[in-house]
Amino acid sequence: MLFSELMSEPIHSRSEDKVIEAFVMYLAGKLYPGLQVIEWPDKINTSTTDIDAIAETAGKLIAIEHTSADSLPDQRLHNDRFMEAIGYLEEELKGRINCRLRVTVPFGTVPTGIPWNGIRDRLRSWIFHDVPQLPYNDIVHNIRIEGVPFPLTVQKSTSVPHGLFLARSVIEDTDFPQRLQSQIGRKALKLAKYRDSCDMLILLIENDDIANMNRGIMIKAVEAAYCQYLPSGLDRVWYADSSVPESIQFWNITPASRANMITMNAMEEIERPPE
Repeated sequence: MLFSELMSEPIHSRSEDKVIEAFVMYLAGKLYPGLQVIEWPDKINTSTTDIDAIAETAGKLIAIEHTSADSLPDQRLHNDRFMEAIGYLEEELKGRINCRLRVTVPFGTVPTGIPWNGIRDRLRSWIFHDVPQLPYNDIVHNIRIEGVPFPLTVQKSTSVPHGLFLARSVIEDTDFPQRLQSQIGRKALKLAKYRDSCDMLILLIENDDIANMNRGIMIKAVEAAYCQYLPSGLDRVWYADSSVPESIQFWNITPASRANMITMNAMEEIERPPE
């Protein structure tokens, strides 16, 4: 199979393209010197979905597929809904609140299909008129504001910086390994088409949730889903932690790769990743 040199420079219309480029640069520096992306099949193939990238070094071809895994069910959908509902108030109210106000909303309780301007107006009015009467440092649970369709947990303090700080309480998620296994299986089918033409098939799983995800959770989820062997369309599974976009970190979480590796902490493993 011939790969076109014309597509070696991507048009970064998607954030995942930049993550893939950073990943390939990391692999080039740690495991496969000279590795670089030579093609972006999903940008060329206009008839069906395809894998994200093909990289090459010294005649070795590596197929790469990227996927984003939610820490919690439908997390990105809930994130967008949360930001549309009240998230923008943090920026709007900077410099206008003379305390540190932490407001927590239960995860998944922000509904759809309602006008949010009125909700924001009621919440803003409550912050200016009712919050000054709240005691400092106490955590007040289950506050109900007329016209706001979800409960709030509030803590007011004199700590700096002052301002509004929105958060969401999370649910215990026991089915992450099952959800991840289903996602990996779908992606492996795409990569399997390159079994004969590429030397290695890699799935890169990205997550940017600093609160609910880490290397250990992702490793355990993959091991629980694939305790013996990966699907036939996969040789390696890597984890991209993009919670700090300026410093994305990568770990090889393939069970077979980790089986005989020496014990290392997360930072040591970044410097000496198992192949």
